Amino acid sequence: MRNEINAVAFHISKQNGDLYYLREFISLARNAGYKVIETFHQNLDKPSPHTYFGPGKIIEIKEILDNKLQNSSENSSFEYVLVNDDITPLQKKVMEDILGFPVIDRTSIILEIFDSNAKSKEAKLQVEIAKLKYASNQLVNALASYSQVTSGKGKNKGEGEKAIELNKRQIENKIFLKKKELEDIKLSRRTSRKKRNDSPINKIAVVGYTNAGKSSLINGLLNYQHSHPNKNVLVKDDVFATLETSTRLINCYGFPTFYITDTVGFISNLPIYLIDAFRSTLEEISEANLIVEVIDFSDEYYKEHIKTTADVLSQLGVENIPIIYLFNKYDQVSNIPSELPKDNELYTSLLPDDNNVQEILDFLSSNIAKQWKHKNVVFPFEKDFYRFMADNYVKSYKQKEDGYHCSVYLNPLTIYKYDYLFKPRD
Repeated sequence: MRNEINAVAFHISKQNGDLYYLREFISLARNAGYKVIETFHQNLDKPSPHTYFGPGKIIEIKEILDNKLQNSSENSSFEYVLVNDDITPLQKKVMEDILGFPVIDRTSIILEIFDSNAKSKEAKLQVEIAKLKYASNQLVNALASYSQVTSGKGKNKGEGEKAIELNKRQIENKIFLKKKELEDIKLSRRTSRKKRNDSPINKIAVVGYTNAGKSSLINGLLNYQHSHPNKNVLVKDDVFATLETSTRLINCYGFPTFYITDTVGFISNLPIYLIDAFRSTLEEISEANLIVEVIDFSDEYYKEHIKTTADVLSQLGVENIPIIYLFNKYDQVSNIPSELPKDNELYTSLLPDDNNVQEILDFLSSNIAKQWKHKNVVFPFEKDFYRFMADNYVKSYKQKEDGYHCSVYLNPLTIYKYDYLFKPRD
């Protein structure tokens, strides 16, 4: 990331209450290395096709900015105009000509953040493909704009149109080669995932708005089971800190064993280029038995975050997978809702506290075992009780003379291993 660069932000208000969307954009800009020192907005149903804001508004802003620069100090000067929207090449050119400053749109900023956070070869390839798709789309828009002011077709096409089409073909060739390179990595991922899918161990995918605490949840579970620190996933107070999908095996005494997968965080209007490029990574979600959505309960816009996550899951076509909600940072909330949480909700705090982790494990295990059959069984001392607890969900047990008397939810995929529990004892 570069040192912070001052910028002004442009935002179109399309409906009441979308200040959340503007605040999100300012946060994205900050993570990309820009400091928004002032914002300009206009109420419009849709952007102007040439100037984004209305022509009169853009001239008015031009005068305001010129006056500010003439009387500005070093701290109040700026170098960029950031637009909280996707803009066409035509809009970008016209705005830059009028304002006299480089103009950067929302998707470009998001791609900058992804680019700086990509560490693995897979993540780098995914970001490169997304950037190339974005560039290709910009060329399509440029060609459409070009065609509006020319009437040449076929052999009569101008040099400008020919150059744009040539560049588009070159980009498409690069995308093809990058996808081919990515396919080898995807094949390895699918092989690992197939092994997990063939296993009787349940799979949990952790989703949610970016920076909600997904990685903290996984690290809390790993620390509770005393895993080596090198098993921990990255935790950083930045948006999109996690781009690589990480899967860990959680095997805590007294709870059923499960795989848990960290995923890339979501934001509103996540560019389609990124969803497409990261689709192979996000396939982990569609193959989970249970989805856990982590929510930053202390954020005033947490309800909008829930809607954002639902929108992205819908785009991914994730259906018929149970979703449970973990409301994080409960300890930081003063206005607690009066209604009690539902069965699929838990208010908690992902601080390094064993009591919190035990509560979360109970919550996860209860939902994993929701469709499992409940039985009261006597488990003999000579058998492996630890393995039995790892395969199933033992809610409670008492040690008596003839064995462990258990209240247990039985995993249908492992019940065959314990047939002897249901046969008459001598």
